[in-house]
Amino acid sequence: MQHKEMLLFFQYQRQIFGICPCCGDFYRLSDCKIYKEDKAPTDWLDKLTREERRLNDKEDKVNEALDILRQASREKGRKEANRLVKKVDTVFSPQKLNPDDAKVIFHPVDFVVFNGMKDASNGDALQNIVLLDGEKKSTEGKKIQKSLAKAIDKENYEWLTLRVDNDGSITQE
Repeated sequence: MQHKEMLLFFQYQRQIFGICPCCGDFYRLSDCKIYKEDKAPTDWLDKLTREERRLNDKEDKVNEALDILRQASREKGRKEANRLVKKVDTVFSPQKLNPDDAKVIFHPVDFVVFNGMKDASNGDALQNIVLLDGEKKSTEGKKIQKSLAKAIDKENYEWLTLRVDNDGSITQE
């Protein structure tokens, strides 16, 4: 059978319809699956499908193992990075503060550290707020530090919690 004749044969198959005796649905002859009660002998397509399924199962197992190794590697890398940061960090590590908890403001103090902020995403682990400032050599810098220390000691400050919503609106708690 030539190529054109084969295509014509299958086109005719799509134009022959039947009605299912069980459910009454229409179907095309080309969509029909003819079978007997005996199991059909295994052919090359069945073998190929079975082998493909087996390979997919193995690939899934390898991907699971890779995910576990990646997670372990990330954790190991994170610990190593923290260890190296402690070697070069002369500001936060000696104070047992996490540099990720610090916000740089430079004036009136160098850093505001929300101690424990990174330990929990919802902020429940926040232990305290640290105003961290280097030793000031200028008279003006020393005055600011003394003024802040005095205000904190006498509890002469007001604390407001403001929330910024996703739409940009700000509410006070």
